[in-house]
Amino acid sequence: MTGAETDRSGNLIIGSCMIAGRSLHVLYDSGETRSFVSESKVVELGLLVRELQYDLVVSTLASGLVRTSTMCARCLIEVEERKYKVNLICLPLEGLDVILEMDWLSVNHILIYFNEKKVLFPNSKDEDLLMSL
Repeated sequence: MTGAETDRSGNLIIGSCMIAGRSLHVLYDSGETRSFVSESKVVELGLLVRELQYDLVVSTLASGLVRTSTMCARCLIEVEERKYKVNLICLPLEGLDVILEMDWLSVNHILIYFNEKKVLFPNSKDEDLLMSL
C-alpha cells in the first residue's frame, strides 16, 4: 500500500509517530493483523533487526506478495507523547513509514473515530468524545 492509496480509503487514518527521535508517517489500520516498518527507515535510523524463525509472506497492494523474515522487536515508538514498545515487521513500504495494526490499537485501548478521521488515546483531551462512544 502506498501513501496515496491510504488517502483514498475511508477506513484508514494517517498520523505521525516518533522512532529514534525522528518523526515518521504512521498508518492506523484496524484491519491489519501485524505492525510494519519501512525497510528503508530501518536502515536510515539504524534500528536493531532480528531474524524471525520463519518466513512471513505479506500481501500488499503496491508490491503484491512480499516475503520477509526480519523484524524490529520491541521497538520504542512514541505516539501522541506516549511511549510504546511494538514488534514491527520490516517491509518495503512506499510513502508510509509505519503501520500500526488492530491488536496494538486494542491492547492500548486506542479508538479510531472514522467519521472525524481521529485516533483517540486514553486520557486524551477528547474525553467527552470517548465517553459518548
